[in-house]
Parts: sequence; structure tokens; C-alpha cells
Amino acid sequence: MHDIAFLVYAPDRQRRKNNSFDGNDNVGAYVIIEVLERAGHKVAFCGPATAHRYRVVLVSFTSTYDLYAFYRAVALRPDWQPDRRPFVVVGGGFGLQNPTVVRHYVDYAVFGRGEDIVADLVGQVVGGGQFTHESVMRLPEIYSVKVAQARQLYHGPRFKEAFIGCPNKCKFCHYTWARRSMGNGGQYVQDTLTHGNSPEILFKQIGSISRKYGRIRTAIDGFSERLRVLYGKKITNQEIVDGFNHIGAFAGNTVVICYNIGNMPTETESDRAELYDLFKRIKPRHRVIVVLHTTPFRPSLLTPLQFAPVQLDPSASALRFKEIVSTGTFMAKHSMSNEGPFSHLQCVVAERATPATDRLFHTICFSKKLRSQNSNGQVRLLEAHFDLSPYLRRYDPTEVHAPGWFLESYVPTRMIRKAFLWTEKDPAGRRGRVAKVKGL
Repeated sequence: MHDIAFLVYAPDRQRRKNNSFDGNDNVGAYVIIEVLERAGHKVAFCGPATAHRYRVVLVSFTSTYDLYAFYRAVALRPDWQPDRRPFVVVGGGFGLQNPTVVRHYVDYAVFGRGEDIVADLVGQVVGGGQFTHESVMRLPEIYSVKVAQARQLYHGPRFKEAFIGCPNKCKFCHYTWARRSMGNGGQYVQDTLTHGNSPEILFKQIGSISRKYGRIRTAIDGFSERLRVLYGKKITNQEIVDGFNHIGAFAGNTVVICYNIGNMPTETESDRAELYDLFKRIKPRHRVIVVLHTTPFRPSLLTPLQFAPVQLDPSASALRFKEIVSTGTFMAKHSMSNEGPFSHLQCVVAERATPATDRLFHTICFSKKLRSQNSNGQVRLLEAHFDLSPYLRRYDPTEVHAPGWFLESYVPTRMIRKAFLWTEKDPAGRRGRVAKVKGL
């Protein structure tokens, strides 16, 4: 019999497979398994119904949606209730920035890098003890913790890192504000982790491509130059034109999955039109097809924009797979998987949750009436029964329980607050072209 098992639970969205542990869909979890096995522990897999066979159950939350999937899988099970659960649950991952909504079903929440923590934590718990650490929250209480940083790049038997974090400081990105940059951060893809899947390249590095790729992933993260400069991406319109033309310099068709962020604070229709008009200027030598995957802005915790207001876009779903422009060798269209307003709302509810969110979260997870509606109908139904303003409003960074009040990063909290206030004072993004937050 194993003492430890990773929980396998059904994903919240059909297109997401990362809870299945197939292939490399959950690299972080497999790194934790490697660490535990090297420490002498055997790790099995279990489902919600078989978790009782183990002393410690590990749960990987790779996205905010996993909070909903996990809650649906366990919240109605008698053997998972806090007063009847015979095993200890340890959770971690990007999706567990705020554990409030699952605090009754997870005993320990690990924040940040867990490879230097998890073996000691599990060993202590298996031995019948309790564990304390500055980066571990003992639930159900919510209190201040410090996000753990890696001491070095991970080089295990199966997985090896080339870098951690990002040297840029885009004001919406949790990754760069929560992970200290280490190694070669000039790109996104880590071949030693992903085993050579299609490259993900910083748009600033597009011009350095020297050979043909059939498929490339990159990001512009903002409809207009003003938005990109203001919020830290600093990609000019001309760089977008030159970048896509450069990709098209190599013979054959190239598909570019271009990630973007929409519904940014201060975004207008004029900002959106700017990108669509810009696409008309792109004329590559060979065929380039851009799939614009626009994710609605989320006030991700530990970032300067965690305090910013959020707007739900009722038209987002209607844009799926719509053509933007098609001119000879260049085509751009919206992604078929762009998120609608209800998915957007789910994320901000979970990330800005407080104990007062419990009833709303439970309703989202289990209401049959809610599931029968389309995305806009779901939002309207929730608006009729709940006050959604705590999840959508602007917060003053000095509020006692402002979003992320319980998290500390390697970046001082005062600097994160300062960066937010600075963006509000300069909505035109003029200073962003040259200015940086001192010390970052």
C-alpha cells in the first residue's frame, strides 16, 4: 500500500486534459513525483472515491478552472468532509493563488515552488505530525504566506529547466511578479520540459527566427500600442508588422497562435480597431495564418493590476472563429476557443474570493438552472441573485483585505502597489516607453 497518491479528477472544461496526467500535460506534478521518489516515497494515483486508501493525497491546480473541477469532484462526498476525512490533502500549483473556495477540502496549500518543500511536508504528515513553513498555508485559516522561490534550476532524471520566470515586468502577469527570473528567459518554450513541442517565442524575438516553422506560438497581449506600452508589453505596431512579415519570409504555410489580452482596463473600441487595421498592413512573401486567441483580462494576484476593475464582455463569445482580415498571403481570425463572459467571471470570482463567496461558488458548481443557460444568460442569472461587485470593482491598494492581501513575493508589496498607481496616472502610456519601477 502506498502512503501517497496524486488525485486524478475530471477537468472542468472538455478541452483541458491536464488533470489526467497523460503525457506532459502536468509537468509540475511529475516534477513533484520525481522529488518524492528521490526522497524514498512511492507515489500512486487515485480518484476521489479511492483517496481514503492513502495517508496523503496531492492535488495539482494548474489553472483557476481546476478549483471548480476539484470542488465538483469532492464537495458532495461524505468521505471528503473536514470532520470525516481520514487523509491529509496537500494542494499547489498556479491555480491555487487563492485557496479560499477550497479551504475545507485542502489541508495544506503550498505557494510557489514546491520541490524544496514537499518531501519534508509529506514526510512529516505521513509520520503523524503537522508541518509549518513560511510558504505553506494550513487551511482552513487564510493568513499571510510568502511565495517560495527556486534556489536553482530544476535538473531531474526526466525533466530539466532552462529558465524560470521572465525578466520582463508586464503588469498583468502573475508569473513574472511571483517567480524570480533565473536562467535564459529570452523565450517561452523549454524543450527539455516539453520535449520539443511547437516553439513559443517572445514577439520581440520573432526577428531572430532563422528557419521555417509550421506552427509558432507567441503573444502580443494588447489590442493597441498604447495598451501594450502602458501595461508593460512594449511591442510597437511596426514590430508586429515586421514580425509577421519575417515569419512569412520562409517558404510554405505558417500558422501562428497569437495570444492576446482583451478587456484591459481603459481599453476602448478604438484600441481594438487599431489592431484590426494594423493586420491589413501585413503582407508576407509566403502564407501566414494568425489565430488571435484573446483571453479576457484577469486581475491576477501579486501583480500591479490585481487591484484594477474588471469588465465582462457580452460579445466575446460571438467573435469565435470569425475572420478579421484576409489579404493574399496573410489571414487573421479569432480563435474558436475565446472565452465568454461567464468563464471570465468564474476566474475573477475564484481569484478574488473571500469566505463570503462560498454560496456563490457552490451555486456556480452545482446549479442545474445555471448550466442550462448560455454564457451571457449565466451572468445575468447570477447578477439577479448575487452582488458581483466585489469581484469586478477597483480596489484601493491600501485596503486591509484588498485582493492578494495574504501573499508576499520576492517583489516588495509597496512596489507592486506603486506600479498600479503609476499606470492609473499615465493612461496614455507615455512614460511606459522608457520608465521602469525602480529596483525591478
